[in-house]
Amino acid sequence: MVTILMLAMAITAQNSTVGHVRTTEPRILALIETGLSRSATFRRLVETLNESDVIVYVEQKLGRDEFGGYLDHNITNTGAFRYVRLKIETKGQDIRLISVLAHELQHAVEVAASPDARDAVSMARAFGRLGTTSQCGNADCFETRAAIHVEDIVGAELKAARSPARAASVPPDASAISRLLQ
Repeated sequence: MVTILMLAMAITAQNSTVGHVRTTEPRILALIETGLSRSATFRRLVETLNESDVIVYVEQKLGRDEFGGYLDHNITNTGAFRYVRLKIETKGQDIRLISVLAHELQHAVEVAASPDARDAVSMARAFGRLGTTSQCGNADCFETRAAIHVEDIVGAELKAARSPARAASVPPDASAISRLLQ
């Protein structure tokens, strides 16, 4: 697991145009681009992460469980940056998948706002302060109201952007999206 994360960091480190939200999965990249072009809240999450010391790798979630995505609590520190992984489903309706991705990005923003979250134990403490604990499988899971709220807002923004009248009046700004991914 650590080897895969280190390999991904080495590959993306070679490309200086990559922002703090990264993926090697084309489907996830398409979801990120759609989120950036259609949701102001999604863009704000990415901007916040780009200005932080947290680098997020988004990967495809394998296996079926009740969650559409999750933030892995294993965190890697390399000097000035903290690296976290999000896993999300890639099958289903774009609105649902992007909303779940936004939910998980909110959790990454919560990590960024908790400078003491530097390993799995301190991350669990930070989320214990921010949210509620529930059982999921063999481990404790944490949830925050902010992440649930962000998921709802992004879903509403995506639905509004999908309507023909709204879509015609607000074309996506490709240069702004490109800057966010840098």
